[in-house]
Amino acid sequence: MIEPCFCFIKEQYFIDNPNLINMLDPGNTDKQSKRTHLCVEININNNTVYLPLRNNLGIPVRKFGKIGYPVPSNKRPNAGLDYRYSLIINDKKYIEFHTAQKLPNSQYNVISRDYDIIKQELNEYITKYVKAAKKKRHTIEPLFKLSSLINFHKELGIKDK
Repeated sequence: MIEPCFCFIKEQYFIDNPNLINMLDPGNTDKQSKRTHLCVEININNNTVYLPLRNNLGIPVRKFGKIGYPVPSNKRPNAGLDYRYSLIINDKKYIEFHTAQKLPNSQYNVISRDYDIIKQELNEYITKYVKAAKKKRHTIEPLFKLSSLINFHKELGIKDK
């Protein structure tokens, strides 16, 4: 089992980047900074990606594709990691790592056990997003039109014209 790394994104990140679009809890920097994220290092331009843990992911596989990974708990049976709202933050000054386990053991164990699968699926999601964005289709394809990755084209090596 892998020891997953969880964190909060500091409120200052959202204050310093007020023009981010397709974000969870838009305009509510306090709530944004209290959401638990899973830290995943991805080999797409050596970026660090932060996956939000949501209380209600809903159905993780939709008719248009896989949007996330289910991580249920007793109190939150529809909880999960949402690939659509991934954040790429390479400056650690915005990251506050958990010093104690804040998740229920059931969720922590699922993420630990399935970390490699989560990382692989996230990598696939981002790779597909990059291909769609290079074809200028990311804003119309249902899998990506809500994606926060629109904010990270520079980090993903996508040239916007």
